[in-house]
Amino acid sequence: MAGERSVQIGGNVVGSSIVTGDGNRVATSYTKVTLPPASAVDIAGEVAAIRAILGGLGGADAGKIGRALADAEDEAARPEPDRDEIGGALERALKYAKDASGFAEHVEKLVPHVRNAVGWLGENWHRLLPVVGLMV
Repeated sequence: MAGERSVQIGGNVVGSSIVTGDGNRVATSYTKVTLPPASAVDIAGEVAAIRAILGGLGGADAGKIGRALADAEDEAARPEPDRDEIGGALERALKYAKDASGFAEHVEKLVPHVRNAVGWLGENWHRLLPVVGLMV
């Protein structure tokens, strides 16, 4: 329909590029990966590694990134950590981090840790992968 710029999605579009408008050019690149089994992942170690990498980002949301990662670390230290609590905290941290100046320079270092964390978190958290250019 001419002039229509809305998009309706009835399912999962993780790993997709959706563009509206006229004359747009889009280049999207994702790397397909295999996730490790949850039993092979030290989630506390992965969260600590993500914190070490993102800790170097400054900007207005540095405090929000730090608080979200502190939440993830606290939950990961529990005897039986809640996957959704950690996933939600990582999602918040990555949301703020991707908008921070200098994030692109840190993506390559984040890739193995986000990949491993998502392997531990499970299928509900595959949506974190595109932030670092990955897909399953």
